[in-house]
Amino acid sequence: MKLLLPALLLGYLSAHAADTPADLLRFTNGDRLDGTFAGLKAGPTVLWKRSDVELPVEFKPTQLRQAVLRGGRAAKSFQDFSSIGLTNGDRIPGTLIAIDASDVTIETAFAGPLVVPRNRVGMIAPNPLGGKMLYNGPFSEEGWSVIVPAEEVKGAPAPVAPGVQQQKPEGEPEKALPWTYSSGSYYSRNGTSALVRDVGMPDRAMMKFRVAWKNRLSLAIAFHADLTPAPIPKADVANPQNPQNVQLRQEFGGAQNYPKMFGNAYVLNLYSSYVILYRCGYDKDGKPSMERVQSGATNIRLSETGDASVELRCNRLTGDISLFLNDEFAMQWTESVEANGGTYAGRGGAIGFQSQGSGTQVRISDLVVAEWNGMPDAARSLQTDDQDIILLTNGTDRFSGEVSGLSGDKIQLKGRYGNFEFPLREVAEIRFAKNRLAKSSEPPNDAVTVRFQPFGKISGTPSPSEPGAFVLNSALAGKMTINLDYAVMLDFKNTNSFLDDWDPEF
Repeated sequence: MKLLLPALLLGYLSAHAADTPADLLRFTNGDRLDGTFAGLKAGPTVLWKRSDVELPVEFKPTQLRQAVLRGGRAAKSFQDFSSIGLTNGDRIPGTLIAIDASDVTIETAFAGPLVVPRNRVGMIAPNPLGGKMLYNGPFSEEGWSVIVPAEEVKGAPAPVAPGVQQQKPEGEPEKALPWTYSSGSYYSRNGTSALVRDVGMPDRAMMKFRVAWKNRLSLAIAFHADLTPAPIPKADVANPQNPQNVQLRQEFGGAQNYPKMFGNAYVLNLYSSYVILYRCGYDKDGKPSMERVQSGATNIRLSETGDASVELRCNRLTGDISLFLNDEFAMQWTESVEANGGTYAGRGGAIGFQSQGSGTQVRISDLVVAEWNGMPDAARSLQTDDQDIILLTNGTDRFSGEVSGLSGDKIQLKGRYGNFEFPLREVAEIRFAKNRLAKSSEPPNDAVTVRFQPFGKISGTPSPSEPGAFVLNSALAGKMTINLDYAVMLDFKNTNSFLDDWDPEF
C-alpha cells in the first residue's frame, strides 16, 4: 500500500478545486488522501473510493486517524440543538420523547429512536443555548483571517492555498505559517499573529471553545472586537491566492498592542495560574489605549501542558463578563455601561486569538458562539449528589428534586415541597444526581467516534456498513445505523491523552 499512496495523492489538488469538497482520510503517520468514504466490511476494513482507482482501496482502522466527510460540512442539518449527555462523554443530538425510572428515550434525525439507561445519562439539554447559534467550528478556513505584525513579514512564508506545498529556495529551512487549519482545529506554532473572525456577537453573547497547549499556556482571547486597524495601517497583502486573508498591521507585540490587532475590544489573557482582562481601543487622538479591568480574584489552576474548556459570557447592556473553565464558574467582571457614566469597550461582533511567547503552542477547536439568555451559571456548577436540577430558559429559575417522567411536552419533577411540571420549551438543561449515575468503563481499543455538526458525538465499535451509513454498537445506546448525511467526521483513533489527538507535525 505504501507504493500506491503517492500515486493516489496526485488527485488531491483537483478535489480541493471542486465545488463540493471530497472526503479526506488522515493517517496516523500524517499522510492524507482525498476521495469518498465507501463503507466498512468485516475485519473491520475501511473502504475508500477514488475516481482514478477502479476498486475501493482498503485500510485497517489502526492505520487511520480520521475521515473528514465533505470537508467537515454536514449534508443535512438538525432542526434544533437539543441533546443528551452520557456518562462516557458522548453527546447525542436528539429530542426527548420519554423518560422513566429506568430509561431515557430520544428521537434522533440520523438513527431514529434511541433508548439509553437512565443511570448512563448525566444531562438532558432541551434548549442548551437559550438563543440562536451564530458560529460553530472550525470546519474550514472560510471566514477566518490572520493579522500579521509587519516585523514578522520579512522572511515569513508566503501564504498558499490549502493542500499546495510551499516552494522554498534549496538549503533554506521550512517556516511554518503562524496559524494553520487542520481537520476541525486551528494551530498556532510560532509568532505573535492573531487569528480573527467576525461572528456577529450580539449584545448578550456566549463564546465557548476547547484549548490545548504545550509548554505553558499563554493565550489572548478577544471578544466583542470591531477589528479597527491603527489609524495609519500598513498596506494589506494583495494576494488572490491567500487562503487565510493575511493582513499586515503596524508593529505589535505584547498586551500593550492589542488595539492594533483587535481594535475596540475586550481581551482576556489566559495563563496556567491566573487571568487578566483588558479593555482596549483608541483614544480621541487615535492612539492605542489599554486598561486592565479589575476583579476580586484572578487565580486559576491549569496544568503546564494540557487542555481545557473555556467559556465566556458577556452582556454589553449590563457590562457583566463571566469566565467558566471546564464548565465551572471561575470569575466575573462588571464594567460600567453608558447609563452609569462609563462605556463598554467592545463595540463589534468579532472574536480573536493570539498565542503569546515563542515557546507556546496552542490548538483551538470545538468553538461555539451563540446568543446568550443571561443565565448566570451552568447547570453543572449546581449539580449535586442526591438531587436532579432543572434550569429554565429565563436564566434565573432552577428547581431541585427527582425527575419522574414526561407527560406530553411537560417534564415532571417531584420536589421537596410538591410536584411540578415544566414545558420542555422552557427548560434549558437538566442535570441528574451524581450518586444515581453509573461509572463508565474505558472504551475498547477498536472504538470509533462519529462526530456531528454543529456539535455531538457517539462512540462505539463499528460493524460492516454500506456507503452513506455507519453501523455503530454503543455500549450505552445499543446498536444503531447512523445516516452519515448528518455527520462530519469519523474518528478512528480514540484516546484519553490530548497529545495523541494533535497533528503528528505539531
